[in-house]
Amino acid sequence: MTAGLRFGSVSDARPVVVVGSGAAGLAAALAAAGSGADVVVVESSRFVGGTTALSGGLVWMPAHGFDTGSSPHPDTPAEAMRYLCEVVDGDSDPELLEAFVTDAGRVATAIEARTALGWEVLERWPDYHGELPGARAGRSLWPRPVPVSAEVEAMVQPAPDQPSPSSPVEGGPSETGAGRLVLAGHVRGRALVAALLAAALDARVEVRRDAPASRLCVDDGHVTGVDVGGERLEGRVVLATGGFQHDARLRSAFLPGCPVVPMGTTGCAGSGLRMAMQIGAALANMSEGWWMPAVHVPGERLDGAPHHRSLRSEAAQPGAILVDRTGRRFVDEAQNYGDVGRAMQRFGTGRLRYPAAPCWLVFDSGYRRRYAIGPLTPEDPDPRWLTRAEGADGVDGLASRTGLPAPALGETMDRFNAGAEAGEDRDFGRGSLPYDRWIGDDRAPHPTLAPLADPPYYALEVGLGCMGTKGGPRTDAHGRVRSVTGGHVAGLYAAGNAAANPFGTATPAGGATLGPALVFGFRAGEAAARDR
Repeated sequence: MTAGLRFGSVSDARPVVVVGSGAAGLAAALAAAGSGADVVVVESSRFVGGTTALSGGLVWMPAHGFDTGSSPHPDTPAEAMRYLCEVVDGDSDPELLEAFVTDAGRVATAIEARTALGWEVLERWPDYHGELPGARAGRSLWPRPVPVSAEVEAMVQPAPDQPSPSSPVEGGPSETGAGRLVLAGHVRGRALVAALLAAALDARVEVRRDAPASRLCVDDGHVTGVDVGGERLEGRVVLATGGFQHDARLRSAFLPGCPVVPMGTTGCAGSGLRMAMQIGAALANMSEGWWMPAVHVPGERLDGAPHHRSLRSEAAQPGAILVDRTGRRFVDEAQNYGDVGRAMQRFGTGRLRYPAAPCWLVFDSGYRRRYAIGPLTPEDPDPRWLTRAEGADGVDGLASRTGLPAPALGETMDRFNAGAEAGEDRDFGRGSLPYDRWIGDDRAPHPTLAPLADPPYYALEVGLGCMGTKGGPRTDAHGRVRSVTGGHVAGLYAAGNAAANPFGTATPAGGATLGPALVFGFRAGEAAARDR
């Protein structure tokens, strides 16, 4: 990449200030710079990347146009829109859905062309609701390992569950000489961030860290800049600050009443939301989040706060179930993490108002010998944070150690075991859906079902995690923020989890957070640079 290169530059492009440096913010910066604007990115943390850097780096890009190698019928925006019309519910915007499916391919191609990133098509990865019309596999992409300089790597938000570059391991970051590193591993959010960041720096984007924005500057009804540490940075402003899950007051005001475990970086505390609210931005989708089961390993912290790991596939494997605090199953454990998280919000009666938040992952020793659980491999000794009941105690011992009612837990396990022996889930249909079967163990007799019949038994407490909130300023398809009084807030744009998400309540597929973040971040950056 040539330093200072401008893609599709225009002579009258305006200065642009991007607030936040995750996928949406870096995409906006790259697009604005490519449109000829002078761009500054301000990040409140000392690291770049935010929650994107902690993610798997998966992006959902329907009709991306890259060769899948196996499907004779290429994906189309019309098919993707057909699927979204089936799965999307709640506070959503058809204009944004149409823009997303139509432009995802262009943005994915542009990012690959302008960065060191190469997309890998995950041909077998299905949409989360493969049973619905328009669904298909192969729409999710993730970055191949990315070579970056040590200086760029040092700027990227560390991920607690990834190896350190200073200790190369197979499949993880490894030294390649000449002061360069390859960001790889099973979690590739850091690779995505590093590729976008390096390209933005090459395009002469200024990146300021430890630079929290405090308020928007407004002149004659137009946003003309942002205050950063007492300094006024002039330009059109793109809010890409992430969600508000780490702010207790905002969670209490907008999210469901059940206990919510905030995930992601602690900078996701609603700073962009507050700035937008102060100048009359219209809001949408405020009660929704990217829900997922989450576990905390004692001692793991991020930015001084407890770090929670996502529980994505563990509950789907044969020999495990999720039970609420009444000892009952409440969900098809093998469906996508977003819908499992929504099921955890069920309101109960009596003393347990939200019996499934938190809940328990229950499994037997056969499962323990076969599958990893968070950072725990089958070869590792049992840690203290894993509840175990020895064989003589059985189910009663597990109930005693967890506080679950023993009769209900025993009945639940007996009923599940009887169905699993017959290869069926009589209560929730686990294993009957395409995604269930895909995420399960294809080496097992049944990919998601096996009796819990091999003591000792184990349990792990599981919280309702929120990787990011979905609510924020309502925008048009170019990221322009709408006003509560009608029209737009001139000079203000938003994208990613700092904006109202176009999918409403739905989690359509793997990468459904980062895909729209890249697309609408890119479109917002272009519009911020080019709007009159």
